[in-house]
Amino acid sequence: MRKLLGFKARPVLTALPVFGLLMGLGQVANAAEVTRVASSFDQELNGNAFDLHFGVSYGFDFKKAAILREWGTPSGQNQLARDMIYRSFRHTVTPTLEIGLWHDISVYVALPVIVSDNRNFEFDKEAGSDCVYPTPPPPDGTFQPGSATCVNKTNSTSIRDGIVPRDGFDARDSGDPYGQFSDPETKMIFRGPTRRGLDQINVGMKIGILSQERKSHLPNWVVGLEGRFAIAAPMSMSRAIQTSDPGGNHRVGRGIHELGVWTALSRRYRFLEPFFGAHWRYAMRANNTNFLDFGGSQTSSNPQSETGAYFGAEIVPWEKPAQHKKFSIILNGSALLHYGGRAYSEVWEVLADSPALIGSNSPGQGPACNAGPAVAYANANPSDPSGYVDAANAAAGGNTCSAFNGITNVQDYGTFGLTAALNFHMGPYARLNFGVDMKTDTRHFLTTTSRGDGKASGDPNIVEPDSVDVNPVRRDVVDNVGRRYAIDDVLLLTGSSR
Repeated sequence: MRKLLGFKARPVLTALPVFGLLMGLGQVANAAEVTRVASSFDQELNGNAFDLHFGVSYGFDFKKAAILREWGTPSGQNQLARDMIYRSFRHTVTPTLEIGLWHDISVYVALPVIVSDNRNFEFDKEAGSDCVYPTPPPPDGTFQPGSATCVNKTNSTSIRDGIVPRDGFDARDSGDPYGQFSDPETKMIFRGPTRRGLDQINVGMKIGILSQERKSHLPNWVVGLEGRFAIAAPMSMSRAIQTSDPGGNHRVGRGIHELGVWTALSRRYRFLEPFFGAHWRYAMRANNTNFLDFGGSQTSSNPQSETGAYFGAEIVPWEKPAQHKKFSIILNGSALLHYGGRAYSEVWEVLADSPALIGSNSPGQGPACNAGPAVAYANANPSDPSGYVDAANAAAGGNTCSAFNGITNVQDYGTFGLTAALNFHMGPYARLNFGVDMKTDTRHFLTTTSRGDGKASGDPNIVEPDSVDVNPVRRDVVDNVGRRYAIDDVLLLTGSSR
């Protein structure tokens, strides 16, 4: 991933800089890359008094998934019904710098720059010409199993519960965001704003424990420490775009820090170099974050952490070692586990600033907050998208109602991926790498915030409604069993060059 920008030692210890641009696939690009360490003051091994690796990568991420929703049947059973199709498009440029400190010891820094990030939601009409819609609409709004194979405004649970306005929302049209999807047969129903900027800066240290180049009978083994630190204001979502342009609508920062360890191993056998790597990263809230902790009966405030591993091989059909030239094919698989916390899930923009999710961040400390007046006001006054908070507070006779920021507790889930790449070594200072990565997530719920803690007051076995027992970040309309959002059929494609 990081090709040498080497400084060749001269007899008088001056340095001649040689600049090379490397483009490639990512942290699991190939075996030689995952176990490469910049090694300075190591003339006997690499002829360099000072080793410095520099790379620039470009990545395009496309993600598509089915958004599901629990829906109660007349018999009292819950089913996962298809609701929307989610798509996202992201372009990222990442410069990376690694500096050798001593023999097989280096530090590195990477700065991912999100050039563009867009998301949209369509009604699930994946059946195409075979689509069947409920006709006539069920009078009680309940789902009839087998009565429909596709979704429109009639049977969408997000429309039914007022989470998405009936005519949708287009965050890229400030002139008329509530009027872009008024056609009864519309496919698109929600478009998020275009986002760009910075999220985190990644810094770390590598230590080469073993080196095949130093001792041919041993593998390459590297261990590393890495920190990913939030450096930008957190993103947010506001539907009040008709009279202003909220800055949070264009940010990409998540407001989280991550600390972790990783290791990688590889060994060359003639034309084959198998490799393996694993990592663990613990995530925590930054000082400037929307992962808020309201105390009380809130059970979780930190973002999800991650652990994972990858394995594969680099196949080398052509090589000229004396000229540092090589063509190779890289194949690998990966597995990740996301666990234990909250997240900006795929539906966070849909939920954020929705009148249906208004609530109290300090339940039991004042009048109960009811979403009914908020939804009614928002439907009647689309030109005043933020007035629903005042309407809800007026109806409650207090000042406890607040807008929802979209962040939810997410069920633990796995991600599995396959990578294929072509690697070109064009000399000692230039490399190119082109690859495609395909991943999928296991089905999981996106809204799983617990009810709270019954021990806070009264009967310890019961969470009393509108009391201090209630979790302040829970919203029954999406967290109740029978109303939870889930995601399935996830496809994430990444095309990269470095």
